[in-house]
Parts: sequence; structure tokens; C-alpha cells
Amino acid sequence: MRFRTVVKIGVGLSVLLFCLGVAFYSFVSISDAEKGNDVNMFSLVPDDCYGVLDTDNIAYYTSEFPRMSYAVDLENLHHSELINNILNDITEYTSVNTHGLSNQIKRLMISFHSSDTTKDVIAYFKITSGARQFVLDILRQKYGSSITAKTEEYRGKKIEIYPLGKTANFLSVLCGEGYIIVSYHKSLIERVIDAIKDGTSLENDLVFSKHQFKKSANYLTFYGRTASFPYLGEGHNHVWSEFDLHLNSDVLYLSGSMYQPDSCLQDIESRMSHIAPLSEDSVLIVSGREKVDSCIIHAMSLPHTMIFDECLSNLSRDASYIMVADMNKVAQDPKSYSPYIPDFICRNINLFRSFIMSSQVTEVNGRFSHIYVFTYKE
Repeated sequence: MRFRTVVKIGVGLSVLLFCLGVAFYSFVSISDAEKGNDVNMFSLVPDDCYGVLDTDNIAYYTSEFPRMSYAVDLENLHHSELINNILNDITEYTSVNTHGLSNQIKRLMISFHSSDTTKDVIAYFKITSGARQFVLDILRQKYGSSITAKTEEYRGKKIEIYPLGKTANFLSVLCGEGYIIVSYHKSLIERVIDAIKDGTSLENDLVFSKHQFKKSANYLTFYGRTASFPYLGEGHNHVWSEFDLHLNSDVLYLSGSMYQPDSCLQDIESRMSHIAPLSEDSVLIVSGREKVDSCIIHAMSLPHTMIFDECLSNLSRDASYIMVADMNKVAQDPKSYSPYIPDFICRNINLFRSFIMSSQVTEVNGRFSHIYVFTYKE
């Protein structure tokens, strides 16, 4: 499972960041997906992806993140090469402001596929009427009015392929009623068409499809084929976790739940209960509700002279597992801590040296929820 791209471009689309919600988009038939009748965007995503980033607030991507106090530290997370080719510098090429852009593009999703390169992704735009031309006009304004598409057909669907100026890149585009899908690779667009035609999309994933709930407005969520942290899901390929992204000026955090087949539950519960405690300089791991409760009560009784102590005190006494770590310490020996930190963070650990991470997992009746809080130290 390769999550390097998630931080480079995915979580980087807006980086670990904001508004809570939990999502349900009513499922529609494959014929509806082809016709675009209130299309369920997950019916377009191939089920062999290892992660999906989903947001209804493109304005956040284009304007809000740079205002955060930690934006400089995470600057290279902020830019997605694929999305930049369509949306970045939009004010330079069009007279449409960010609000106007949001009115045209109602939802943006990015799916990540089996590669370490930043190009092995697919972007999906849920659009209003006329927005297809709007998006393609941006390409022409950025790369020249003479840009023209070559059209190829695959299983009855037309794929438009655009050369991106003097670069060696091409953009493959699939348009439907209510959506536009783009990728650097025509083969990935063909996999989207296969997913629509053959019913092999995330809409049909038995675990993923059962855990989509209604989202409030202004959300950004990453869905990954991973447990709340890697150690819990070792040996299980059908576990999904969602990470709703939130932020304020000095703190960014992820919250969500882990979803697993019933056949995995007993093993995950056993793994959770047998995590060895760890208490060393700038890193703390505690598992077991009674031990967590005792640890936090003790921390609350002490004066908070360090950010680390305050982060510990703010965790829930009802949690089944907690971890607090200075990410600068973790970055010195990431392999030792990688079982307890999501891959898309651990693989890019140097970007998070300026944060204290405090995390918790709570299990209630076989359901696991998690929170990761990153508190900026400077």
C-alpha cells in the first residue's frame, strides 16, 4: 500500500484540514452513472484504488490553506500536479473568482492507484451544466488557444486526449452528464469506463459501500485501504478507514472511523488489547481503557509546562488506545513507530517535524473511531 502520493498530492490537495461531516450519497444504478442522473461519484471510481480524497469545497483549496500558520512547513503538500493543470493560477487565466469556481464545480474527488508517481491518479469533477466547457477553456487559456484534442473510443465511450503545451504530458478526459474525469494516463480513464460498465466501482465494494453516511457541507475526507493505524490491519486487505480533515490556525486534525468485515473483528480487537505500553522522552503509547483513563487523570493533575503534556490531557479518558509523540523525535527513527502512524504520514515524516501528534482510537461494540491531532509547536 503506497500512500506517498496521498501526502504529495492527495492530502496535499488541501492538506490535513477541515470541516467535519460523514457522507451518504444515494446509490444509483450503473445506467444512471452513464446518464449522469444525480450520479453517485463513487460509482465512477475503480475498486482497485488504494485511496480517495473527496471534497465539496474547492474554494478551500484555492484560497484558505495558505493562511494557516503551518502552511510554510507543509507547502509542498499543497500542490497537486494534476489539479494545478486545471485550477492553479486560475485568476491569471480567467476572470472567474473562487466563488464562481465553486459554483461551477460542486465536488472534487481524486483516486490513487498502484504507483509511487504523482501522475498515477484520477480526478473527478461533479459539475453544473456548462462547466465542461468552463474546465476545458482553462486548459486552452493556460496552454494556448490552439490546443486541440485527439479523440479515441473505448467500449463506446469517447476519451479526449489533450497535449499540455510544451511539456511531455497529456491529459485524458472523459465527460458525462454532470461530471468530467481527467488523468494523465488514458489507461486509468479506461479503468473508469470498465468500472462503470462492469460494476467494479467502489459503489460495489462490500465494505466501503456499507459505510457511507450523509455529509454536511464543506468537507474534505480521505478514504484509505488501511486500519486506523497499520498494526491493527496487518494481514487484512478489506479494511477501510476514513479521515475527515479539519483545521484551525495552529491545529490540524483527522477524525473518522475504521470499517472492516466481521471476519477481521476478533483479530483487530486482540491486536488492540495486546499493544505493549511505551513511555519514553517525547513518545507515549498506552492501550486498554483503564490504563488510558489512569494515564490521562495523572496528566491532568500536573501543571502543563509543555505542549506535549497539554496534548495528552486533551485526549479522551474513554479511549481504548492513545499515542502522543513529538514528530521530530519520530522522524529520527520512523521505522520504530511506523506500526502506529498512518502510512501517508509516516512516509513523509519530515514534513511533520514541527508538530506534536496526539491520537486515540475508541472501540464501542465492535466499531472503531479514531482522531489524530497535530498541534503546531512554533
